[in-house]
Amino acid sequence: MSFDMDKEQKRLERKLTLLSKKEFLPAALLRIVSDTATLQLASRSEVSVKAPALPTPPDAHVQGVPLLPRELFVYDAKQTAILFGKLLALMEAIGGSLTEAAGSIRKGLEDRSFNLSEACEAFLKDDHLFFADWAARLPDAPSLVRFLVQGSLSPSLEAVAEQLREHHNNDEPWTFGHCPYCGSQPLIASLHEKEGFKHLSCSFCRSDYRAKRLQCAFCGEEDHEKLEYFKAEGEPGFEVHVCRTCNCYMKTADFRTLDAVSIPALDDLESLALDILAREQGLSRPTLSAWGF
Repeated sequence: MSFDMDKEQKRLERKLTLLSKKEFLPAALLRIVSDTATLQLASRSEVSVKAPALPTPPDAHVQGVPLLPRELFVYDAKQTAILFGKLLALMEAIGGSLTEAAGSIRKGLEDRSFNLSEACEAFLKDDHLFFADWAARLPDAPSLVRFLVQGSLSPSLEAVAEQLREHHNNDEPWTFGHCPYCGSQPLIASLHEKEGFKHLSCSFCRSDYRAKRLQCAFCGEEDHEKLEYFKAEGEPGFEVHVCRTCNCYMKTADFRTLDAVSIPALDDLESLALDILAREQGLSRPTLSAWGF
């Protein structure tokens, strides 16, 4: 499937316009997200990657083995470095603690105490210690390195995942608590078509895949008495689905009756108020936000 830059650009512009009307989102955060998403989209059209040979045979995939574990994903090193530089410059221009932290990373690039290739490999391998170390070095902006690395890699990861789509039957619900493409956990859910088919969006490769409507996206619980949901006043189109077995929650976007565009990473930000409500109830989400925090 070819990448339609014009179509995606229009969808992004429309979504960012809607986000700008969310009064609870700080202007500085909106600027960062808007500029980042715009740069990522431009990079996505330039990325050139070829998915490696799949290590997972079809019969194993049907049993729940992901097609390509995340550590085997490849990326366009040139475009990733270009995007990283642009995102770093964006952070340097923000001001305050972000500018100071970005300056430290810039210095790390210059004296080679920070290596982008090493950081990318750490992200692919989900190396928490690597990012925890940098978080400790940048206490006023502990998530910055992860944000920059994840943001720079995303266009390549999405391109690889797109090439894997033909190897997964997305007409049938995937019943396992991880992405069928890379094995990572889902970020957010959405409902489609008049039947309300449930789809999940991967937190790593951003793949969209079908899932069972009445099933916990993480632990697989199907007992309807242990599966609940709630909404929030002033947040039409969003629900929080709760599993009382694992005490985790999943936000779900249902825009079927609304004149709204869905972009999962931005839906996640748009529904930030629901994360706050869920946390106040002692619920947890196993994944970070789409923006690395």
